[in-house]
Amino acid sequence: MQQPVDETIRAALQKTHARLHRQHELVVEFGVMSLKVTDLDQLLTHACEVVAEGMSTRFSKVLQPADEDGFVLTHGVGWDADDIGQATVGADAASPAGYALATYRPVLSNHLGMESRFRTPDLLKKYGIERAINVPIRGVLSPFGVLEADSSNGDDFVESDLVFLEGISNVISMAVERISAGIDAPVPDPYSETILNASPDWVEILTANGEIEFMNEAGLKFMNTDLASVKGQPWYDLWPEASRSIAGEAVAKVCAGETVRFEASCPIAPDEPKFWDVTVAPILGPDGKVERVIAVSRDITERHLYEAQLLSLIEAQNNRQSRSDLVLEEIHHRVKNSLHLVNTLLLLQANLTPDTAVKLQLETAAGRVVTIASVHERLYQAAEDQDVRAPQYLGALLGDLGKALADRHISLDADDFVLPPERMAPLGLVISELITNALKYGKGSIEVIVKHMGGDALLTVRDEGDGFPDHYPKPTGTGLGMRLVKSYSGYGGAAVAVDRQDDKSCVHVRFKL
Repeated sequence: MQQPVDETIRAALQKTHARLHRQHELVVEFGVMSLKVTDLDQLLTHACEVVAEGMSTRFSKVLQPADEDGFVLTHGVGWDADDIGQATVGADAASPAGYALATYRPVLSNHLGMESRFRTPDLLKKYGIERAINVPIRGVLSPFGVLEADSSNGDDFVESDLVFLEGISNVISMAVERISAGIDAPVPDPYSETILNASPDWVEILTANGEIEFMNEAGLKFMNTDLASVKGQPWYDLWPEASRSIAGEAVAKVCAGETVRFEASCPIAPDEPKFWDVTVAPILGPDGKVERVIAVSRDITERHLYEAQLLSLIEAQNNRQSRSDLVLEEIHHRVKNSLHLVNTLLLLQANLTPDTAVKLQLETAAGRVVTIASVHERLYQAAEDQDVRAPQYLGALLGDLGKALADRHISLDADDFVLPPERMAPLGLVISELITNALKYGKGSIEVIVKHMGGDALLTVRDEGDGFPDHYPKPTGTGLGMRLVKSYSGYGGAAVAVDRQDDKSCVHVRFKL
């Protein structure tokens, strides 16, 4: 049985939030640990372990310049022991790591095998790496190297993952600076104001009893104040009455040795609400006792508002559907409007993002919302008719999709048979996904052929493209579209077959009626 839509959305949000929260915790924990480390090799290996955990991947590494032409893999996890300290990658601008260090900018690629910007290093080919993030590590007098996360499977890396890697990279830079200066033991003031001021998050160092000792420049800007005005003030006094008890309890737990994370509201102006994801952790002295406390607050206002709007939309829709006097036509009208509203919001967000990969994902999601709206409308119109014929239903659906998504001709050749009511929506979604794929990657006119085969239907979609890549139908991105096709077909991975003998791009799907 499928989950309700609102439960599916909440589950997806919780998964994303859990990843962001864990990454936030890991940066703080790694920062505190780095203050006491004097062995650089130990620090870099641990950094790779932290990155692999935070990115939910097997592979992570530190690359350092070996000569003008290459980097050497000096530290890492997931790689063969023989490759650590020996394997090399190019350092020129055609290498992702070389480009990151040359430009001092992070590089994200979710499709290395299809990249036109870079070549895929032989080392990554050896391990089947499909996606990678490279972040430069700042050195004392020159670049120190590159921190990289790699994956051979799983979901795409996203922009928030860059923030996580840059946080780990900044901590490494701070430790390299300290160790290079010959400081072999924890210093009396075990944090770098320069590094803390470089963070876009609101960072405070507190005394063991919770009074503010330091606030970074981002925090002072958020609060529109200066350090002299807040120094010595109890940290929980900065929070409004509704959040003060949470902040106070967090300090008490941290002073007992725990690490605490919470979300709370703290407006920076009467008419400007702000929501924060806060991690509070102890800084231990040489004797193992809590010497100071670090509090890192990340602005999550935009995410919080999007969630509130989404949950409000779901709640409003549920309330409307529960009203006994709301007729079926009104429900249909409101569902359709809600889906088109979601489509508009996704396209707006796609237009605002500077990241090409994120933009593509948002536009793809918007297209799927339009598809669902079309399928929903056709199901509503056929709801009172138990003898819906395949050509009638699919012809109307393809007409809707052609108007919404296509500027290319879509033809239909369907056998005349009755569609079971419970399989109408899955059939519409499978064909819509195949057409969307043809519009996205193919060219020319599109043919849709549906043949009745007793308890099954054979769906064929052809276009005038150059055929499918060898790895198809294995996904190159998140794979959501192909997972939908396999799931709704009723036959899983055995449902999809590519006809490589056809002179056009041709895919067949076996669909259970």
